[in-house]
Amino acid sequence: MTKKANTILFIIAATGFNIILTGLIFIVLFLFFFVAVRPFISDSYVVFGLPVIFIIAIFLSFVLYRAALKRFFKNIDIERVFDTSFSFKKKPPEPDESP
Repeated sequence: MTKKANTILFIIAATGFNIILTGLIFIVLFLFFFVAVRPFISDSYVVFGLPVIFIIAIFLSFVLYRAALKRFFKNIDIERVFDTSFSFKKKPPEPDESP
């Protein structure tokens, strides 16, 4: 496969992984909320639980996603596998050619 195809497949797979990770974390937090927390709060405060759970799920999935990407990129040579136009390393600035 070409570098560009590898890059596109990686972006699609990483996006899918992030969406699935967010969904799984949301479901786990949702179940935890309704099993462990819900009996101790009144009905008027339950409606605030869902947005808070969603925001926490997004934050936790972001943290886990970043850790997974760091581990993934630690084990492979990015320049050899992926297209350089999508490089994740910082490139040095190009010299200015104007007089």
